[in-house]
Amino acid sequence: MQKKLIALAIAGLSSTAFAQSTVTIQGLFDTGYQNFSAETAGVKTKTNRWGSASNTATTNLTFVVEEALGNNMKAGLLLETDPIAGSTQATGVWNSQNYLYVSGNFGKVSLGFMNNFALTSALTAQPFSTGMGGGYSAQFGRLSGANVIGAPAAVLPGANTAGARDIRANNSIKWDSPSWSGFTVGLLYRSPNSAGNAAADADGQTQVGLNYNNGPANVSYAHSNVLANVNGALGGAATLTYNLLAGNYTFGPATVYLGWTSSKNNFSPVSVDSRSTNIALKWQATPTIAVMANVLRVDDKLVADQDRNLNALGLDYAMSKRTTAYVRWEDGDNDKSALTGSGTGKFTRTALGLKHAF
Repeated sequence: MQKKLIALAIAGLSSTAFAQSTVTIQGLFDTGYQNFSAETAGVKTKTNRWGSASNTATTNLTFVVEEALGNNMKAGLLLETDPIAGSTQATGVWNSQNYLYVSGNFGKVSLGFMNNFALTSALTAQPFSTGMGGGYSAQFGRLSGANVIGAPAAVLPGANTAGARDIRANNSIKWDSPSWSGFTVGLLYRSPNSAGNAAADADGQTQVGLNYNNGPANVSYAHSNVLANVNGALGGAATLTYNLLAGNYTFGPATVYLGWTSSKNNFSPVSVDSRSTNIALKWQATPTIAVMANVLRVDDKLVADQDRNLNALGLDYAMSKRTTAYVRWEDGDNDKSALTGSGTGKFTRTALGLKHAF
């Protein structure tokens, strides 16, 4: 449920007309218990934690301000913070999406820090969102290369063998088209900085998104180029390219999901070259109980052959329209090769908890 506050502002000094701005406060809080066991280079560790955050979805508090401009146009502002549920956090308040936008018959143009089209494809491919089991969490990203949330400042050879996510980029401009019978297209661009150092220059990005949402079928495709190390350790520009293709179809109480991704850079010798595939299922067993499963495989094309895999199960029990109890289980391997210590290795994670949306 969204809480709305209505603010009235004078539209002009010579007029008694008013322009109306709407402020919407919304969000989600997800916390519970998590048991995590891992094996690295033959050493096993176990961790139990109460108050584990965002097991199934990202805890967030979001403010949306919107004003009607006339002629079917609107201007708006979105400010979002993603706190770690149940703990303090040292990062800034607006550590997630924050942007201004203008919308109309031309679609929507946004400036700032926005979720991108790769995230849309990743969510179309499976029912676990960005939490445990989906292959797009902070613990297990299905892409290869560096994590490009925020400024992708270190797409280096062999970086982040545990996988990566492409979710958003700082200081971007993004265009979302209007919907034509369920079909939309979008563009996102971030220009490289010109400070003359790797940390500043390694964050250019371009992205194209295509989506179809009409009826029981949903299809999404994203193509992303991340420009890295313009003046850094690579001695020149390296481009990391992501492709994500996903679809799902609902028939009766069941939804079937399919997803495919590719990750590759142009630095010689090639240090990122992988493919991932997944198949997932969601079954709405009753109006309040949903059962989910996902099987994901990552095929590394390099000599090291650091293939990865993830298997997941989930159950949601809707206690109300806004409160859900959940159970999650995932089992996988971040490095199936024989290279000792090159990845986090085998792991098993179990969680149970509550999430409340408002």
